Amino acid sequence: MVTRDSMRFAAPNAVTAANIAVGFGSICAAANERFELAVYLLLGCVMLDMMDGRVARRFNATSEMGQQLDSLSDAISFGAAPAFLVQRALLTQMEGVGVAVSITYVLAGAFRLARFNLTASAHDKASETCGIPIPIAAGYLMVLALMRESITPPVAAFVVLLMAAGMSSRIRLPEVHRGGLLGFAFFVGFCSYLVVVYEPNWYTVAWWNVWNLVLIVIARLHERRLTAREA
Repeated sequence: MVTRDSMRFAAPNAVTAANIAVGFGSICAAANERFELAVYLLLGCVMLDMMDGRVARRFNATSEMGQQLDSLSDAISFGAAPAFLVQRALLTQMEGVGVAVSITYVLAGAFRLARFNLTASAHDKASETCGIPIPIAAGYLMVLALMRESITPPVAAFVVLLMAAGMSSRIRLPEVHRGGLLGFAFFVGFCSYLVVVYEPNWYTVAWWNVWNLVLIVIARLHERRLTAREA
């Protein structure tokens, strides 16, 4: 019997399921060498990934089930899909080495998600995250595919391995909370990435990377201010 409570929990899970479906669609597009379409679909996955948490909190429907399903969607949409995209767009010339590089990224993403599930709470958002978040890493792989005419396969492989190492690392990065100056900085960073997708070139990519550093600094200062206030 379908109850109002079950429908409440079904809403965020439906958004996450859509994320999985769109991520698979991106893999299909990349398989047919429609690389721009594959990137646009992955951008849709980013939007859905941002929505499911909001929907869950809006309906007070956060759960362990939702957290596990969200990680599975991330493994597909931000792990397997971007790795396959870059392999098809840039790394095919490297044959077995290119496949190994892509597999390394997928495994690093899975490891990062598993570690996150063991340390994170389904109901409370932590102030820090360990390692580069997999959607951020996927964002860099998407840019590689868009700029495939300007990037050599060895450079692309280096960036993919760098993202894999970043996800597996113990680097402590501040978690971005929406609101105030930090929320505005995140909004500017996301808009900067949209500009990169719309007009991929070295200027837009450079600005996006610079703003990522600015965002980290702002988040660090924000965390220090909160810590000092609590003390």
